[in-house]
Amino acid sequence: MGYLEEMLVKNGVIYRAPDGSSSYIEGSLLSNSLVVRNSSGWVTHRIERASNGVDLLVRNTSTGLVETTVRV
Repeated sequence: MGYLEEMLVKNGVIYRAPDGSSSYIEGSLLSNSLVVRNSSGWVTHRIERASNGVDLLVRNTSTGLVETTVRV
């Protein structure tokens, strides 16, 4: 598991269900960014660069709010 995925699991953005279903990170061709999809394939979060150009913001797509920042 990569650092980004580990941080998103730790912050509850990516989950691992007991039945084997889980959400996952995927590249998005349309916005040139990463997205998190749930087990049904719906985009739940977008991962974007912060204004400082270094950190990553994890934005909830339904609310538009930043849920967590990943320091890299």
